[in-house]
Amino acid sequence: MAHRGEKTACTLHDLSEAGNQPDHSDCSAAYHFLGTRWNLQIISALLDGYTRFTEITQLLNLNSRTLAERLKHLELEGIVIRQVRNQIPVRIDYELTAKGQALCGVVSEIQKWAVYADGPAAMEGR
Repeated sequence: MAHRGEKTACTLHDLSEAGNQPDHSDCSAAYHFLGTRWNLQIISALLDGYTRFTEITQLLNLNSRTLAERLKHLELEGIVIRQVRNQIPVRIDYELTAKGQALCGVVSEIQKWAVYADGPAAMEGR
């Protein structure tokens, strides 16, 4: 993690100079995916061990229809796996794929930034 005043590779130009060659369209798609409402919250819930549909609904205070739509999209993107358990009543669990687990660092850094941004120094500027 970089400290204040320390330059990090945050722009496409900086990444290019660091030896990575990002494709602008790849980054744009990633930004869109990360910015899609509820995606990161659902991924964060799954990283925290919540796996059942009802648990996620209650945790995020999200209606069933929206959660079902987002989970379906995350499944199509290869981020989430849906598993149907043969129980009575039927149990449906969700878990992250390796691709989804790779977002752990992204989620962690966003959480750190949120704490930083909402800290006492941020309140002084408001």
